[in-house]
Amino acid sequence: MEIKEGYFKQQQTLKNADTAQEHQINRPSPFDPSPTPKTCPVVRGYPFVGVLPELLQNPLRLFQRAVKDHPGEIVALKLGPIQAHLVTHPDHVKYVLNDNWQNFGKGEVMWKPARQVVGNGLITSHGESWFRNRRLMQPMFAANQANALTELSVKLIAEQLARFETTANSEPIDIKNEMALLTQTVILGVIFSSSIDRSKAETLTEALKVLVRETSRRMFLCFLPKQFPIPGERAFRNAIQTTDDTILSIIRARRWSSLNYGDLFERLLFSRDEESKTGMNDQQLRDESITLFLAGYETTSTALTWVWYLLDKHPEVQSKLRAEIDAVIGKRQPTCADVAKLQYTKMVIQEVMRLYPPVLFLARVVEADDVIDGYPLKAGTTVVLCKYLTHRLPEFWDQPEVFDPERFASEYSTQRHSYSYFPFGGGPRYCIGKHLALLEMQLIVAMMVQKYRLRCVPGHPVEASPKIILHPRYGLPMTVEPV
Repeated sequence: MEIKEGYFKQQQTLKNADTAQEHQINRPSPFDPSPTPKTCPVVRGYPFVGVLPELLQNPLRLFQRAVKDHPGEIVALKLGPIQAHLVTHPDHVKYVLNDNWQNFGKGEVMWKPARQVVGNGLITSHGESWFRNRRLMQPMFAANQANALTELSVKLIAEQLARFETTANSEPIDIKNEMALLTQTVILGVIFSSSIDRSKAETLTEALKVLVRETSRRMFLCFLPKQFPIPGERAFRNAIQTTDDTILSIIRARRWSSLNYGDLFERLLFSRDEESKTGMNDQQLRDESITLFLAGYETTSTALTWVWYLLDKHPEVQSKLRAEIDAVIGKRQPTCADVAKLQYTKMVIQEVMRLYPPVLFLARVVEADDVIDGYPLKAGTTVVLCKYLTHRLPEFWDQPEVFDPERFASEYSTQRHSYSYFPFGGGPRYCIGKHLALLEMQLIVAMMVQKYRLRCVPGHPVEASPKIILHPRYGLPMTVEPV
């Protein structure tokens, strides 16, 4: 089969500017090299089970109490026979994700359900396997490469927004569900474009929705004993089988296709490792395709859900946003050149992800005994990084509870601690799809604001559901009005 040499050469020579910034893994620790030993305060909870019941019921409330009682400290949480350590101070977060990232792995227990789904994909692989995968995929997700998908993204978004024509001025809709449907369709289209027909797309979407739900549930409940039955096991396994059958059939067809699709899968298919000159086999193509969907769909849809909520609650921000969109693109469809000009739109999205980071927390496991700022951590210890709390620390954010997109203006960026804000993670394992996710959200926000105004239903309770993904607990019904 003939390789598309133009794309191959472009990928070989592409240099991602973010790589140099994010991969500074050998910088000296910001801490005193011989700090006074510190003892982690412990939140013990009940006899035998510790704070496990509260973790299962409302982990965010538990984390908030721990930070309030022990500000700036690494706090141990007693979870039955084990302990997890809550990390929120930006210096400590930076140490875990960047300065000594190789000693803080993803572990086996929490990530076992994800590995059942995505195999050895980029989000779950580690060691030499991860390094090769990252080196292979990094160039295709650089900012300019993400921007190259603008035309395809706009087409897909426009097709989905046409459905809103029947929704405007009718009964309220749950915008959480609508954003999930929108982002599912757009992300699948960006990955597979026209190589996936409507029937396959619907089958795959339903299976992937089950996988998202069941994987999140199993990761969240990873602290439970192995004997504890988790419901939905049959649905989970059936969804994996359906996903395998659908995606592998697409892979086989695409390997022999001579068409140019211009989608992400084409980049995966024709990618070559700089050192070994080898590409991906069918299994890795399957793993990375599913990883791209699972990593991007629910986080993007959740962030967009909170965008509409906060815009309705802050009409002055919405007015400024509309003014920018009117000035940059007016009533036409946005282009790649427009995206860089939608700076306030991007600032709105960044501020939304500060207040409501789609992923509530990250978990890492200490590989070898370590010390963070004087706090000793034993090998095997689970470390929990809570983005929601770090993003709201008053020592690092002025009026942290206030929705203020201006705080992300370029002139303030250099004044901010680099790890006081990490919605996409940080260090060498920061989210490779960051630029693509921001691009998709900017386009969706701009194209929806062009046509519609969304209003919350008065009196409906809005509260963040404190699971791994920070959904509105009771959904978010909104009315859609044409502008």
